Amino acid sequence: MFDYNNTKTLHLETSSVCNAACPMCPRELDKSFNKDTDAVSLTVEKIKNLFDEKFISQLNNMFMCGNYGDPAAAPECIEILEYFRNINPNISLGIHSNGSLRNKDFWNKLGSILSSKNDYCFFGIDGLRDTNHIYRVNTNFDKIMDNASAFIKAGGKAH
Repeated sequence: MFDYNNTKTLHLETSSVCNAACPMCPRELDKSFNKDTDAVSLTVEKIKNLFDEKFISQLNNMFMCGNYGDPAAAPECIEILEYFRNINPNISLGIHSNGSLRNKDFWNKLGSILSSKNDYCFFGIDGLRDTNHIYRVNTNFDKIMDNASAFIKAGGKAH
């Protein structure tokens, strides 16, 4: 039976926005999903309304992985991660991204935040320069490599 007070891992869907158009993504397959009107992102204020500090303090892990969007698309992605870390310094934080959103400054800052022992960023890369764009439609391999490098140089652990 589910026990809110005993929850140790939280998966957040922080955004339904994504730059990619991967053919097998639910955003592309779900005909009821409207990219123009159903595009939303969580804010720190919304997080504070959903989860109190006691709940966040009991967590071992929080990760952001998008089924309908890329977490890096959330305007307050960094602030959300910082909020969880400030409340629970021992929490393991993770993010799953196609890596082609934002710029190197964003990824550098993200790398400095996700630099604790068990933190990570899973970069969804499907191929090399000549093939990645076939599945990860609308992404740019060179930009992904630049962003991943900035993340790693700042102390982030990439998968």
